[in-house]
Amino acid sequence: MTDSPYLAFKEKLCTFADGQAGIRNPFVIAAVDPSIEHRVADRLSGWATDAEEPPVVDEGVTVQPIWLDELLPKTKVYNLSVALGGETTAERIEETMQDRLAEELVEEMITNEIDDDRLETQQHVVLLLNLGSLYPFTRASELLDELDRRNVRSTIGVMYPGDDVGGKLSFFDGEPRHYYPAHQIPGPVQEVHLQQ
Repeated sequence: MTDSPYLAFKEKLCTFADGQAGIRNPFVIAAVDPSIEHRVADRLSGWATDAEEPPVVDEGVTVQPIWLDELLPKTKVYNLSVALGGETTAERIEETMQDRLAEELVEEMITNEIDDDRLETQQHVVLLLNLGSLYPFTRASELLDELDRRNVRSTIGVMYPGDDVGGKLSFFDGEPRHYYPAHQIPGPVQEVHLQQ
């Protein structure tokens, strides 16, 4: 076992993609220091496309990065919020986004981002990147719950900006909460872990 939550995150994704069963689904979650979330996302995207850093992705396993901040403008709720702009209050827009964003992001992923055959196989790893860009509109737990509800069988990895506080997840250092049955990597990923 490694001391690096960054490496442990990738290793667990590979273990699930190789067939290990998850708690309910092959979902992996880890905290990342918010100040390096974008750098970690860039590194994970690089690992997904050329796997020059460990671990090596086994033959037959595919890894697909999905940039949540790029997916956001493709949702109906985002476009509605932009269209309403000055016609309503900021609180109302935030409430509407919180109510619908996770569902619409997952719908967009399923419809336009992930091939149908890959939705059905654990050998396809999906990295959900830049989650912090969606704050305060959705959380990792909401996305994973919606992916579970939609019966997505791909291995899902998400890093959330925050901390692991005694087994509870603290999103952007907010109130720690118990979380959905995903495999949780003790963390958070910090600058030093990117040097290893």
